Amino acid sequence: MDIALDLIRDLTKDDRVMWVVGGGEVVSENNSKGIKEPELDRGYITVEADNWHFHIGLDNITGIQFVEAKSHGDMLSYYVRFSGSSEETLLRGYFPNPYLDDDNQRTELQPDRLKAFNDMREQYEGKDGIVFARPPGQTSGT
Repeated sequence: MDIALDLIRDLTKDDRVMWVVGGGEVVSENNSKGIKEPELDRGYITVEADNWHFHIGLDNITGIQFVEAKSHGDMLSYYVRFSGSSEETLLRGYFPNPYLDDDNQRTELQPDRLKAFNDMREQYEGKDGIVFARPPGQTSGT
């Protein structure tokens, strides 16, 4: 999925994105401090920041979803999910939560934070099977 590389490159342009590597019982949450533009070498993307990095094979990414999901009970979170052939979560890029302030304290909706998610979703949704997902019956915060 070449579009995966484009999307990961776009996500690294926002130094507020939280990168979550893995999706099973063990995950690694990483901030974007000092993040660099991704590199592609022999089919593997390397994303590197100040104190962490990961590699992911482009061929392993078989699905991409923009996700609006409930989190921490009554809040919503917004992220891009990269999945593999068995629908497993490989990687997520979380946008700054529009219901949290800069100190991660709950606040009223901050439309500028939500706009970053919506703008990128509008740019990519529908291309190469990229979809917008939200749990059934959930009303949109967008």
